[in-house]
Amino acid sequence: MATKLNINAICDRGCVRVKNEDIVTIGGVMLRDEKLSTDVEFGGDAAFYLLIADGMGGHEKGEVASSMTLEHLRDCFSKNDISAEDFVEGITRSVRSISSKINAVAKDEGQFRMMGCTLTGVVWLGGKVWLINAGDSRTYLFRDGIIEQLSVDDEDENGFLTNCVGGGVYTTLAVAEITDRLQDGDIILICSDGLSDVANGDYLEYYLMNSETPAEDLANWAMKNGSRDNVSVIAAVVGGTGFAPCPDEPDDDGRFDAWA
Repeated sequence: MATKLNINAICDRGCVRVKNEDIVTIGGVMLRDEKLSTDVEFGGDAAFYLLIADGMGGHEKGEVASSMTLEHLRDCFSKNDISAEDFVEGITRSVRSISSKINAVAKDEGQFRMMGCTLTGVVWLGGKVWLINAGDSRTYLFRDGIIEQLSVDDEDENGFLTNCVGGGVYTTLAVAEITDRLQDGDIILICSDGLSDVANGDYLEYYLMNSETPAEDLANWAMKNGSRDNVSVIAAVVGGTGFAPCPDEPDDDGRFDAWA
């Protein structure tokens, strides 16, 4: 059975950082300092995936680590190295393999703070849907006006990152099947912490309910309202039912009239 998605995505350097260490992939199409709106339909044995990798701020060459990660996964999916029958083992093996390669490159280059990245998103393969996550980028599910965070942030009690791809660590990849949790009309929202660090659930819900380009509008809102990081966002409507038009914009103070 075919799956349809309406997708709006953006990967932006933001207003503060000199370079963009985020990267987004839409089924193998890579975005960095770009945006994309598209409708897709897929099925059969080939994988389709929506993923964001966020290079770790303060570490060397985070943009290299994030690119290496998504390019490696694209190669694995295109070569069918990750099977539907053994997805958990296959995706875990692939992510740990690229993590080891990133660590080896960083060691060879003598990096003091070894390059690494977060990884989060959703994979469709063999009639099933999977959530994967390492780090503090986030994947959400939006339904009936309510947003729910599906991924779990890999952070300690002080908010410091405890897991990533590369970064000199042994990567722990969280993998969960979410096939039965999705229904037509749901919106999957995936983002780097350039958005989630500044936007609470109210703002996420507003734009997902009222925007034809929610990923772009959320990224622009984040950049206008204090985000000091790169901002990457993917919004995807399950079932191809489309996004809603946006009737108005927040006030200058970032609040909506209805919440005044």
